[in-house]
Amino acid sequence: MSTHRLQAVQRFARPRAEVAAFFERPENLVRITPPGLDLRIVGHDGAMREGLRLRYTLRPVFGVRVGWESVITGYRPGEGFTDTQVHGPYARWTHSHRFADVTLDDGTVGTEIADTIEYELPLGPLGDAAHAVLVRRRLEAIFAYRARIAERLLAARRARPDALSVAVAGGSGFVGGAIADELYRRGERVTILTHRPERAARLLPDDVAVRAVDVTRAGSPADAFRALQAVDALVISLAFPNSPMENPRRGHTFQAVDADGTERLVAAAAAAGVRRIVYISGAGAETGADPAARTWFKAKWRAERAVRAAGIPYTIVRPTWVYGPGDVALNRFLAFARMLPFVPLTGWGSQRLAPVFVGDVAALVADSLRGDAARDQVFEIGGPETFTMTGVIKVALRAAGMRRPVLPAPPFLLKLAAGVLGALPNPPLTPEAVDFINQPAEVDTTRLLARMPRRLTPLAEGLARYVQGTPA
Repeated sequence: MSTHRLQAVQRFARPRAEVAAFFERPENLVRITPPGLDLRIVGHDGAMREGLRLRYTLRPVFGVRVGWESVITGYRPGEGFTDTQVHGPYARWTHSHRFADVTLDDGTVGTEIADTIEYELPLGPLGDAAHAVLVRRRLEAIFAYRARIAERLLAARRARPDALSVAVAGGSGFVGGAIADELYRRGERVTILTHRPERAARLLPDDVAVRAVDVTRAGSPADAFRALQAVDALVISLAFPNSPMENPRRGHTFQAVDADGTERLVAAAAAAGVRRIVYISGAGAETGADPAARTWFKAKWRAERAVRAAGIPYTIVRPTWVYGPGDVALNRFLAFARMLPFVPLTGWGSQRLAPVFVGDVAALVADSLRGDAARDQVFEIGGPETFTMTGVIKVALRAAGMRRPVLPAPPFLLKLAAGVLGALPNPPLTPEAVDFINQPAEVDTTRLLARMPRRLTPLAEGLARYVQGTPA
């Protein structure tokens, strides 16, 4: 039986007392644990202290629920503590948390948290084999998620006396969430409009307001109108679950969400007196004016028309393929590379793309809400480089320190398979999604850079910000 070690270090621009207090609260363990683990606290016997016992359940592998009980040892308020498994899936597990003051790059004092985990697996050689194949990578992914969410929950908010009240529709999603984070850090007063308020609240700082608005419901304009009272600006960044795999049975379609949903939100914004709208569209949306256009282009074009016709100053942002921490596209290919000896493609990989870092999109949205340069403008935004799809994945593999062959597949075979999968309650692939994934995504950033000068992040640099940031 081998002893394994996992270490991670993270810094926060918040006082040590605040950071320590966050990690000392048992309920925050649920917030920083990946949802797929379905962590549930069964009980604990009081506030953080030496000897505190925590009982919870989770689904670590193959969806099987297991129990876990740990005890807190070595507790020093504001400095650190260790939780040790008493009962659970490991033969031994100790996780130490250490907090220390640290000088940040800007010269201010923040907090550094150092995590060290020592663990052993049961079943002797079989457990060690499972560690090499599955467990180590699984733990690294869990702690990468933990670091990303903790950074979000403990983000430092700038003090701003002229703060705008900004509502972000779709702020619980990948792009919308990044926009909300950027606005929050800049000191704006952020409200999230989402059909999943409980999930959104768990993933946001405590002082971000969350309002339940389901844009696919006929009554959503009334809900949105109430949520948009006294709001200065509305950012619309809608996406349905498992996009681009449409699921009409659940109302998860481009027409129902992007088109109908945006029209309802815009009408509510006009009625509520909102003074600015930013709409996140997509590269190629203008082709939706063609009756023969793909359904996603038609939906985005309808949404853009509604935004323009609202009589409210607007900015329309048309990004290419957006990547970053938490995306379900490029990160999915990296997940394949970690599990398989090759990376499968849903096509030949020859389509040309200019991937844009999600932080660049979020910064553009935040900038567009102030000043006149973005008023009534349409901006295309992509990365500064253009690659083939295969080239994008190769750059990502290099950033992750992996070597894998990239194997394309004929689209028509994938469409046949997707047609069969479409009968499932929540299809993992549809024929239309194959076309969506394989479309090119290039843009012209001339207008953007002329009116809103900025540096766009190269792909390798953007990937290095999070792909290489997994625990050691």
